Amino acid sequence: MIGWLAGAVLAPAAAVTPFRVGERLHYRMFWGPVIIGHATLEVRGIEPVDGHDCYHLVAEARTVGIGRMFFKLDSATESWLDVEGLFSRRFQQNRQEGRRHKRAVTDFDYARGETITRNLLSGREKRSPLAQPVQDIISALYYVRSQPLALHQPAQFTVNAGDKNWTVTFRPDKRQKFEFRAVGEVDALRIEPTPTIQFVAENKGRLWFWVSDDRRKLPLQVKSTMTLGTATLMLHHVDHVAPARLTQAPGAVVAAR
Repeated sequence: MIGWLAGAVLAPAAAVTPFRVGERLHYRMFWGPVIIGHATLEVRGIEPVDGHDCYHLVAEARTVGIGRMFFKLDSATESWLDVEGLFSRRFQQNRQEGRRHKRAVTDFDYARGETITRNLLSGREKRSPLAQPVQDIISALYYVRSQPLALHQPAQFTVNAGDKNWTVTFRPDKRQKFEFRAVGEVDALRIEPTPTIQFVAENKGRLWFWVSDDRRKLPLQVKSTMTLGTATLMLHHVDHVAPARLTQAPGAVVAAR
C-alpha cells in the first residue's frame, strides 16, 4: 500500500458519522413552484471493496408528469464510501438524460495509485494517476455530513469527476430555521460548495445546500438558481434516520403526512 494511504484515515467513522445503514431520504424535485420529479438518498448496506468495508450509498432521481414532458431523467448513482477513512473506493452511474445515456463505473485503486473508469456501454477504459484520497459526487455529501460544521469555518476536500480531480471548498455561511413535514422545525446551515457542478456553472448559476444543525446533519434542501430558472430538491419523507437527540428512540421512522 502506498505511503500516503497509511495515514489517510480522515475520521473514525463509528464516532462521527451521523448516518447509518437503512437511512433513506425522500425528496421532491421542483422547477420553480412545480413538482417535476422525485429523488432518494439511501445508505443501502456495508459491502467490501478491495477487502475494505464500505458504506453502499445509492442516489436515485426520476422526473415525472409535466417534468418528464420537458426533461426526461432516470438516474441511479452509487458510491462505496470507505467505513474507516470516509473516502470513495468505487463510483457507478446509470443515467439517462433525454436521449443521452451514461453507464460507467470508476474504481479508485489506492494500492496502485490509479483511477480506472470503464464505460459499460462501449467497453472503453480510461486510467489516470491517483495521488490522494478522493470523494465522488455522492460520497462528498456524506463526507460533509461527518464533519464538525461551524459558521464561517471553511474546509476542503478533493472530488473526482471523470479524469479530473477538483479541490472543493465548503463553508457554512448562514444559519436558518426551516420547518419540514418530515422532521418538524429545525435549524439548518447553508453551504455553497465552490467550484459548483458543471451544469450549474454552464448556466451562470449558483448552488446551495442546507443540512440540519444537529447530530443528524440531514440534507434538507438543495437549491440552484440559473438563467434557465430555479431548481429545488426538498426533503419530503425520511426512514430510519439517527435520532436528533440521544433521548429519542433509536430506529424511529418519521413520515410526512
